[in-house]
Amino acid sequence: MKTPLLFLCHRMPFPPNKGDKIATFNLMKYLSKRFDLFLGCFIDDEFDLQYKNEVAKYCKETCFIDISSKRYIVSGIRSLVARTPVSVEHYKSASLQRWVDQVVATHDIQYLFAYCSSVAQFFTHPRFADKKRVLDMCDVDSDKWRQYCENKPLHSKLIYGREYRLLSSYEQFLLRELDGITLVTDEERELFRKLSPQSYSEKISTLSNGVDVAYFSRDADYDYKDQPQCNGPSICFTGAMDYWANEDAVVWFAEHVWPELTKACPQLTFYIVGGNPSEHVKDIASLNNVIVTGRVVDVRPFIAHATVCVATLRIARGVQNKVLEAMAMNKPVVMTSMAQEGIALPASQQPFVQDTPSAVLIAIMQLLEEPELVNRVGKENREWIETHYSWDGALKPLDTIFPSDTL
Repeated sequence: MKTPLLFLCHRMPFPPNKGDKIATFNLMKYLSKRFDLFLGCFIDDEFDLQYKNEVAKYCKETCFIDISSKRYIVSGIRSLVARTPVSVEHYKSASLQRWVDQVVATHDIQYLFAYCSSVAQFFTHPRFADKKRVLDMCDVDSDKWRQYCENKPLHSKLIYGREYRLLSSYEQFLLRELDGITLVTDEERELFRKLSPQSYSEKISTLSNGVDVAYFSRDADYDYKDQPQCNGPSICFTGAMDYWANEDAVVWFAEHVWPELTKACPQLTFYIVGGNPSEHVKDIASLNNVIVTGRVVDVRPFIAHATVCVATLRIARGVQNKVLEAMAMNKPVVMTSMAQEGIALPASQQPFVQDTPSAVLIAIMQLLEEPELVNRVGKENREWIETHYSWDGALKPLDTIFPSDTL
């Protein structure tokens, strides 16, 4: 019999097809080897309902709360009354709270672990004070809202500024109440330490992201239900396309880099690969040789087909899985310094971190014109990922955070 552990996350940890789902799936898989997992999570997309049994394979018991019909506008109105962050109010659930109370008491669970600050609310009550409570905050979410305030109209600044202030205060509350906070990079850890009282700095540590090097491999078997339709060279951007930072990244690229790039290389195709594209992203499909795929079963065929992957994020927090995954599949990545944050790179990849449209254009053109360089950078990227970014190595600190014994 294994030691029981409560694991809460804000979204179903399957399928591992985008940032937080990749992280929570691998956390679940890693922890399930040593613990009896009691998993509570939300389903915010009806598409994910089909995966309940897949998730249950890793768990002793599960609780899924369907909020796919819940709208942020309603949560926003409630947060105005409650004076709480919208992102916390959106995940309030009496049903999940009852389940947490019941399983912790019934199974005498001493280890409580949450991914994302929004779901830490379910074990902050004083009745859990004698438990070991740890939050994987991943990144300093409040600072992302501060970034959103920049260069926005006044009404947006007011909304984003309110969320920044309330969430920043809530993060400090969690730091005081819980036993530990982990963040995905050393940079995020140091930022949060600077924002927090020095007396709590020892509670803050790093828990890195990794990549499944067997899955993200050019030698793996892919699901070819969705795949590139072009025969010529292509570049691709992968990520959830209803996420504002990804939307901003591809719109910026389409407006400031793509026109010149497609003049220089008319046969080139740009694939924007990811679910729920916003109207802004859909509009980009009207440009010459730009394909917005929407949700795909498997992103790997698009990465495998691409000569170059791009990650032109101008707002980012934590480690970008899209970068690790492309590198694992032997691809060079032209990325901004924001997308590179928290990721150490091999020497051959470093020159392709660029921030201005002209520099991004030059970097992509250099790779398109030099196949040998593409192969060399891709090979070194793969070797680098295998050595430095496997999931088992990244999540090893959990063995110390939550020691386990067979009961």
